[in-house]
Amino acid sequence: MQPDKLSSAFSRIKSQRELSGYLQEICTAIIEKILDRNVVEKILDSYGTNRSLAKIDLVHLTFEYIKIVLEDDVLTDDEKDDINYLKLLFGIHSRDFWVYNKSYVMQIIHYQLFRIYRYNLITDDEALFKADFQEMFDLSFDEMNEYYKSEAIDALQRGADIKDLDIFFTPTEYFKLKSNF
Repeated sequence: MQPDKLSSAFSRIKSQRELSGYLQEICTAIIEKILDRNVVEKILDSYGTNRSLAKIDLVHLTFEYIKIVLEDDVLTDDEKDDINYLKLLFGIHSRDFWVYNKSYVMQIIHYQLFRIYRYNLITDDEALFKADFQEMFDLSFDEMNEYYKSEAIDALQRGADIKDLDIFFTPTEYFKLKSNF
């Protein structure tokens, strides 16, 4: 975990986003490096915040952090740890990003996959990033592979070799694609 990077990112979020009182306090606690599960509960209690509504806000807040760490198009082990820490701290479960932020998740997935596939070659680091990305949003292999396919098809149309794309097509899909190129 990188407390200084987490603190810096949440300082930025707090200054750039219009946040409700309890979210501002949570950001402040992260900035001051004093946030734990008990502090979250005390903040929510002090505002009389409905936990179901708070969860949606906390998913959005965590997503803001994810957008910041992806700005450099790299997801470090420390950043993954920070995201997992926030998910644990805020009680974010599998699929919550998808349920509460689907359109934003889809935008980020499309942007990151476009970035990865634009050179028609997937490096080992990029293949690992794809797996990390899938894990971050708690998506299954099949769900992510559907996103990969659309970007891979574009790369194939640009002349990429399928062996360089870290993609899984069924035999039927592969031969259909092959007949189109």
